[in-house]
Order: sequence, then structure tokens, then C-alpha cells
Amino acid sequence: MRLCTGAALPMAVLTGLWITAGRALFGAGGLLVGVFAVTVLPAYLAVLGLACWHLLRDARRRPGGATTPAIAGALACTWVLALIFGFLVPDRVEGQVVSAASAVLGPDVVGLSAGFGNTFGILTFVAAFATLGLAITQNRRGRRAAEGRPATEDEILDAAGYDGGRLG
Repeated sequence: MRLCTGAALPMAVLTGLWITAGRALFGAGGLLVGVFAVTVLPAYLAVLGLACWHLLRDARRRPGGATTPAIAGALACTWVLALIFGFLVPDRVEGQVVSAASAVLGPDVVGLSAGFGNTFGILTFVAAFATLGLAITQNRRGRRAAEGRPATEDEILDAAGYDGGRLG
């Protein structure tokens, strides 16, 4: 868990750069590199940057400075999906549609690469937002617990004197 905590921000930057321009390493960097640099990269870094901020604030309150297994798992899923997305996303180079996948596996896979690239792009952002949601929730829960306030829904209801809705 500590490894994920320490790697969270560097991996956000690396995977964001991979999505944006990684295909250029395979000769598949074209017009979309610039487009992704001003659209996808800032959005991806904003979401994962906020997740990292919440994750690190919460990790400082924990013994060993590690994040939770759920957040570590969500981060790892986001990174893997981002790597696949960057490998599959197609671009136009010298009038040809190519991707890193088609450069490695042959031009016959460019259609599949484009189709699955869209899917993995969506999944990457879903995982990034899930990571952000988990990090916000855990940070809030950890902060409340550190302040001695109720942290879970059950603790909040108990503190409010809620009796489960029983009448009489």
C-alpha cells in the first residue's frame, strides 16, 4: 500500500503522458498528440491529481503512511487501463490511421485498436473518477475519526440518537 501511495502522483503524470504521446514511440504520433495535450491530459491530471491530494492527506494520518487497499486497487486499475488506452488509441500519420498496437501487431488491427481504444478511454476515466471518489470518502472518514467525530453512517446515526425508525 505504501508503494501505491508514493507512486500515485508520478504514475498519474507518466500514464497521462503515455495516453497523450506514448504512441509516438511506435511511430504513431500524429495530430491527436496536440489535441490530447490540451484536452485529455489536463482532465486526466486534474482528476488523478485531486485523488492524490486526498489520498496523501489521508495516508499521513495512517500508521506507516499507506493508503487503503481499495484506493490502491483503484489506482492500479486506472494505471493499467491508461496503459492499454495509450497503446490502442489511433492517430493519423501521413494520411494513414495508425496506433501503437497496429505498429506492433500489424496494420490489420487498426480497426480493432480504434474500437477498443474508445472503450478503454472511457474505462480509464471511469476508474480515475472512482479513485477520486474513494479517496475523497476515505479522507473525509479519516479526518472525522481523527477529530473524534463519528466517521461512519452508523456512528453518525448513533450520535444523533436515531432509533432505527421504531415507533413507540
